Amino acid sequence: MFVIDLVMQEYRDLVICNNCLWAASLLKDSASVNFQLCPTCGKGDLEIIPVADYESYKMSIDNKRGIEIEFVKDK
Repeated sequence: MFVIDLVMQEYRDLVICNNCLWAASLLKDSASVNFQLCPTCGKGDLEIIPVADYESYKMSIDNKRGIEIEFVKDK
């Protein structure tokens, strides 16, 4: 299991492949990138989750439990 902790005050979206659990943050400079296929498994089962400027998220991935994402409003 590993944990990714992201706190930023810029445009970003969370991109997740529902097939292989590949994940990435789509940042402001790369916002024009159009993900159609997962770069890891090649499937088109991608989900884009918007993250507001006042939010942060913590993502945990476990082989048995899958992905758990916790969104928190920054103070």
